[in-house]
Amino acid sequence: MIAGGDAAPGVVRDLRGRRLGRYEVVVELASGGMATVYVARVQGVAGFERLVAVKVLHPHLAHDEDFISMFLDEARLAAGIRHPNVVPTVDISDSHGDGFFLVMEYVEGDHLGALVRESMKAGRMLPMPVLARIVLDALEGLGAAHRLADADGARLGIVHRDVSPHNILVGSDGITRLTDFGVAKADVRLSTTRDGQFKGKLSYVSPEQAAGRDADQRSDLFSMGVVFWEAITGRKLFRADSHASLLARVQSEPIAAPSTMVPDAAPLDAVCMRALDRNPANRFQNAEEFIEALEGACREFGGAANARAVGKVVRETLGAKIDAQSVRIREGIDALGRADVKVGAIPLPEGGSSPGSVDAHRGSGLTPSLVRRIETNDLGAVPARSPSGSEVETVAGPIGESSVRTGASGPHAAPTAPAKVEAPAEVVPAAESSSGTGDVQAPAPSAPAARPAGGRGLPAGSLAARGGALRSPPAASAAAGREAVAASSSDEALG
Repeated sequence: MIAGGDAAPGVVRDLRGRRLGRYEVVVELASGGMATVYVARVQGVAGFERLVAVKVLHPHLAHDEDFISMFLDEARLAAGIRHPNVVPTVDISDSHGDGFFLVMEYVEGDHLGALVRESMKAGRMLPMPVLARIVLDALEGLGAAHRLADADGARLGIVHRDVSPHNILVGSDGITRLTDFGVAKADVRLSTTRDGQFKGKLSYVSPEQAAGRDADQRSDLFSMGVVFWEAITGRKLFRADSHASLLARVQSEPIAAPSTMVPDAAPLDAVCMRALDRNPANRFQNAEEFIEALEGACREFGGAANARAVGKVVRETLGAKIDAQSVRIREGIDALGRADVKVGAIPLPEGGSSPGSVDAHRGSGLTPSLVRRIETNDLGAVPARSPSGSEVETVAGPIGESSVRTGASGPHAAPTAPAKVEAPAEVVPAAESSSGTGDVQAPAPSAPAARPAGGRGLPAGSLAARGGALRSPPAASAAAGREAVAASSSDEALG
C-alpha cells in the first residue's frame, strides 16, 4: 500500500510520532476523501515489533455520526471475513482526541491501478497470465465477502459497492487482496444510504446503481468486469465531463470487446463481456461462476500465473516506489527509536516463577490427569489432583522415602503431614485396577499402603487420574522406579 486517492482539501494533520492506543504512527501512507492511512508499529516483549496500517477518519468527519457509523460498519464487516485475498482487519479503537481508528494488516505493494499505470509508462502491458491471477485473487476475496454469514449461518448479503482498482491491492508477495468495505451494503448496518446518494466511484458502478435501483452482489461483478476491461486495455471504460453524463454512459454507452484494442486478449473477450452485461440476469450470478469461466479462458495462454510470477512483476514494475516507501518507514522507526533486544535476556511473565519450581505449576490450568516431573532428585516428582480439587504432590526422594502431600491447591493451601510410601507412584489405566473404580489400590503385602501422619487413610479416589489408579510398580529397584515414572509421564502427555 503506497498511495491511494487524493488528500481531502483543507485537511492538515500529521500524526507521525503520535501514539494511538498501543500503536505508534510511523509515516503517512495514503489519504482519500474519508480517511488517511498511516503505517504504524506495535511492539511487544523481547524486541517483538510488527508493522500495521492504521486508518483514521479526517478531522472534519471524526465526530460526524454518519461517517462514524460507516467506519464502524467497515470494521465489523471486514473483521468477519477471514480469507487470504481480503486485507485482514485486526482492531478498532478510539484515539481519544482524533476519533476512531481502524487497524489492518500492512501490505507491501500498491493498488492495481498504479500497477497498470506504471507498466504502461514502461511501454508494456501486464502479461495476461499475471493479470488473470490478479483478477482471480480479487474474485476469491469478493466471493468470501459475499458468502459471509452470521453466527447462525444466515448470509449477511454483503455487497462491496466500491470494487475499483484502488481497492485491489497487489502485494510484492504476489498475493492480491480486496480492501475498503467502508461503503459496503449488508442486511445489518449502523449506517443507511439516503435517497439520491451514491456509494462508490461512479466510473465503476453498475447500470442498476447508476439508474438508482438497488445493488446486489451481481453489481459487484459488473464493477469487477470494468476493472478487468481497463486492466486488459489500459484505458478507462467510462469517461465523461460531468456526473450526470458519466451515469448516462454507464447505462447505455456501447462496450467494445477488449480484443478490439488488444488482439492478444481475444481468449478473454467472452468472460469480460459477460461480466459487463447490463442485464444482471445475464451476468455471472456469483463470484464462483466468474472464477470458473476465467480459469477456463486462461488455458488458451497456459493458465493463470502463480503468486511467485505476480510478485516478480510487482517488484520489477514498482520496485523503486516500494524501496522508497521502505526507506521512509525505516527512517520513521529510527526517529521513534528501535526496539531494544538484549541477547541472552529471557523475560519472564509477570507473577511467574522460575522454571522447575512447584509453584510455577499451581493454577496453570493443568487437567487433573496431567502427570509430569517437576523436580529431579532420584526418581522425580509426580503432581496430581484429586476429584475433590485437592492437589497431590509426590516429592522426589530415595525409594521408601518419598512423601505424599494432599490438600487444597493454591497459595493458601493448608500444609499436611507427609506420608511414607514404599515405592514411587505411577498412573495406570482403570482397566488394570482390580477394583475398576480408579481408587487407591493397596500395594503388595511387602509394601504396606501409605498412610499420612495421624493414622488416617487417604480418602478414596484422592490419587485417581483420568479413570486410572495409583499403584506401586512391581519392581522395587531404583532403575525400575525411574522407568515407571517416565513411562507414566509420557503416556499422560500423549493422552
